[in-house]
Amino acid sequence: MSRRWLDPEPVSPPETLAAAVNDPLLAALLARRGLTEPGAVRGFLDPAAYSPSPAADLPDMEIAVERVLAAVERGEQMLVWGDFDVDGQTATALLVELLRDLGGLVDYYIPQRQSEGHGVHTGKLAALLDADPALRLIITCDTGIAAHDAVDLARGRGVDVVITDHHQLPETLPAAYAAVNPQRLPPGHPLRTLPGVGAAYKLAEALYQRAGRPDTAAHLLDLAALGIVADVALLAGDTRYLLQRGLDALRNTQRAGLRALAEVAGLALERLDESDIGFGLGPRLNALGRMGDANDAVELLTTDDEARALILARQLEGHNNERRAQTNLIYQAAQAQIEADAHLLDGAALVLAHETWAGGVVGIVANRLVEDYNRPVVLLTTADGVARGSARSVAGCDITAALVQVERERPGLLRSYGGHTMAAGMSLDAARIPEFRRALSRAVAGQLGTDAVQAPALRIDAYVPLAEVTLD
Repeated sequence: MSRRWLDPEPVSPPETLAAAVNDPLLAALLARRGLTEPGAVRGFLDPAAYSPSPAADLPDMEIAVERVLAAVERGEQMLVWGDFDVDGQTATALLVELLRDLGGLVDYYIPQRQSEGHGVHTGKLAALLDADPALRLIITCDTGIAAHDAVDLARGRGVDVVITDHHQLPETLPAAYAAVNPQRLPPGHPLRTLPGVGAAYKLAEALYQRAGRPDTAAHLLDLAALGIVADVALLAGDTRYLLQRGLDALRNTQRAGLRALAEVAGLALERLDESDIGFGLGPRLNALGRMGDANDAVELLTTDDEARALILARQLEGHNNERRAQTNLIYQAAQAQIEADAHLLDGAALVLAHETWAGGVVGIVANRLVEDYNRPVVLLTTADGVARGSARSVAGCDITAALVQVERERPGLLRSYGGHTMAAGMSLDAARIPEFRRALSRAVAGQLGTDAVQAPALRIDAYVPLAEVTLD
């Protein structure tokens, strides 16, 4: 599909900005991003000049710290409940390593993507509570903000829940002991764009501060960088700062698992950049959650055993190869459906389904189809009469808000749903897919208006005369 060029708007950078950066092109680019004050520009370009926000800015952070420290001091058994994507894997590994370092008794659990899906599931939670009567504290990461039933179940069994998450807030928060979520902050706050691993990192920062070891959290920055890039977090405020510092930590990481993973992927750690995470390390870790058991990723990211790390890294490579093959097959099948029924492209959203599609990779294929057709895409697998799948969106369309509208207009149509602005998951009765397709298209068209299904835009940052281009 051809792209609409969006020409750069004329700007006149202030003289103070032009003098600070001493480069007219850079001054114009920064001004177009709303950065005109020299102090803010220095913090944007150099993490050493940035002043990070205190962890205490996050709602419920102080009571979360108090509860975790009490669990450590009393020797209470704790459980970290994570999620199977890279953000969830890194957040889980970060919290497990943190709690062990503080002397806590901790175990962890990440649900299976294929059989359980996202979230804190009451059936599995009840089984874990039955298996360990000593469990007294559950800490979630990258999940939990809508887990009302699970939190109520835990509380009924005398177990407190501390939530760390970054997903959109439900109408009412669960009755957890604490709910640490950057979405509870006002728009524009520097912590607002933190992903799940970012929220977990700020908890680590606060705990180490209270433990009298304020600089210790820095050894977790490599995990934070992995999760930030893999979750495609908006790089603003503290999220950008954590990634800048985290990339340096990654290049010098001593984690046996990350070193083994880089070796298997053919990446030079000392020259690692965000593209290497996004297209090298991230997909391999994600493949484990899609094709295998993401709990192995926590072991990979926390083990000191180099031989075990290499075994796990090679297993990830195998899963990644399988993921590539499955992705290509589903992509081809999806395109064949569209060719067979052109009316599928009549709506503002594209919804496709098949009973044999692997639920672990439909999100990847949905993302490719978004690029092909420039509209939100939902891919569903329909085994056992229930359609489960993933959505990916386009700029200007909050796909989770669209699902909220679908549920408001068609109560009960969706069995479950949740996600971010640009990505979401859902389940519904397979027989109701046509109804869902129409309802979602109406919701998407309501958001995009005349922009629905236009050619994708390519934003031009600047036109640079060839004579001004130097090797630097």
